[in-house]
Amino acid sequence: MKSRDKVQVTSDRGMLRLRWTYIDKRQSLNLGLENTRINRTYANGIARQIAEDIRCGEYDVTKNKYRPKLIGNSGLNCSELFDKFTTYKQHDLGISPRSVETRYIPLSRALNKWLDMPAHEVTKDHARHFMSIQSEHVTADTAKARIGLLGSCWKWAIQEELLATDNPWVGLRVALKPQPTQRVKPFNREEIKAILSEFRNNRYYSHYSDFVIFLFGVGCRFGEAAGLLWKHIADDFQTVWIGESVSRGYRKSTKTGKARTIVLSPNVQSMLKARYERLKPNLEDLVFPSPQGLPICDRSFRRRAWKTVLIKCGIEYRKPYAIRHSAVSHALASGADPISVAEQSGHDKRVMLESYAHVIQPQSVFIEF
Repeated sequence: MKSRDKVQVTSDRGMLRLRWTYIDKRQSLNLGLENTRINRTYANGIARQIAEDIRCGEYDVTKNKYRPKLIGNSGLNCSELFDKFTTYKQHDLGISPRSVETRYIPLSRALNKWLDMPAHEVTKDHARHFMSIQSEHVTADTAKARIGLLGSCWKWAIQEELLATDNPWVGLRVALKPQPTQRVKPFNREEIKAILSEFRNNRYYSHYSDFVIFLFGVGCRFGEAAGLLWKHIADDFQTVWIGESVSRGYRKSTKTGKARTIVLSPNVQSMLKARYERLKPNLEDLVFPSPQGLPICDRSFRRRAWKTVLIKCGIEYRKPYAIRHSAVSHALASGADPISVAEQSGHDKRVMLESYAHVIQPQSVFIEF
């Protein structure tokens, strides 16, 4: 056999794969087997079978003849298969470490706890039962997202020939109805003034005063403000470019993947100008670093500074997200154009109108004749 016709046994991300040429076209076959000594010996046997069939004119173009009898049963249980999918998403698609930490690892643990069985044996009934358990332990939105991830995982595994079954997760997400949630209560003007005053005068947390002023004055997301660099602010301090975000120390694009330029109010302009003149920073420096000079951590800020200040002010606790919600609510209630508010705050226009329609002041929009 010519060298170009040789059936090669290769390893792809730790899994065995065969490669060869048939009628001048490159062919490949994922065996669904770990790259171990025993499995490699088995793969060499399949490679010899393919080569012999090509030579004798008995080649199976469907490749079914050469698939291992246990194709789709690589010995992986559900959590192990999902871990392989996670690795693929990290290496090939570049999902952030933050996503792995908050979405993928918790789901792997849930699989290990409630669906500890071989992945190829999972049926529609098993999938429904797991979905039911998730609905009891996490929010409807989280359960829906997890079922979606599992559907993507099984689809990938079938394409990679790690599974040879139908995808049991297809169509399950539609059965998960989001639970009604109470609207976030925005801070009123008096509460906002009290919060800003307490931050300015607090012995331990005055460092965050300008940061909180910016959040209330701009209505951006926490991570967008935490990741803001001086080069993102216009020389005249009238506008700021928002195109990046920081979460748990990792810099990435905004939630929507889109950049925007925000026109700043006179108060925010004055604060930024005074801060710049006081600090004399480099353009690559963070505008609002933590006391240690790092991006502000939302978790630490929420548990220490934010919670303490609200208690001092005697204000009902709400998560820092309420700052953004308050900024948008007051802008709309004051008669600002909803489309402009959506563009400036980085909201999806349709979602924003659905979420904030109740605060928009009704008024006649038609001209008189």
